[in-house]
Amino acid sequence: MRISTLFQKRKSNPKKTNKEEMLFPIFCKVYAVKSPDHQGAIVQSRVGDKLLVVSTPSEDHPYCVSVYSITLNRVLGFIEEALAEKLTATFGENFCRDGEVEQITGGPPYRYYGCNIRVMDTQYFIEDMHQPSP
Repeated sequence: MRISTLFQKRKSNPKKTNKEEMLFPIFCKVYAVKSPDHQGAIVQSRVGDKLLVVSTPSEDHPYCVSVYSITLNRVLGFIEEALAEKLTATFGENFCRDGEVEQITGGPPYRYYGCNIRVMDTQYFIEDMHQPSP
């Protein structure tokens, strides 16, 4: 069996996961942080910044999940594919969940900054964004 055939079957039938099977909040690392744009966003981030954890699938990456900073209006990076697949199975395609910056890592003497986040099972932050300002 070709790998592309296996992947297509997996894409059309993701494993079903119950929200109760996953323990929230989920603490995880942000990946793909080496790009200059992501590095700039991480450097400007602070512990406690509100995030949106958003499903952003593409043809090449059907379980891609972006980590978007509400404060900075920028993407910090992505979460690991295995966790992204579980979240997609739990919340469905094109989901959006709340998150927070838990820790900024790296930096001098290291070459890159990194970011650890907390993913919650709520979506209050997106609802707050759509409320009119007083």
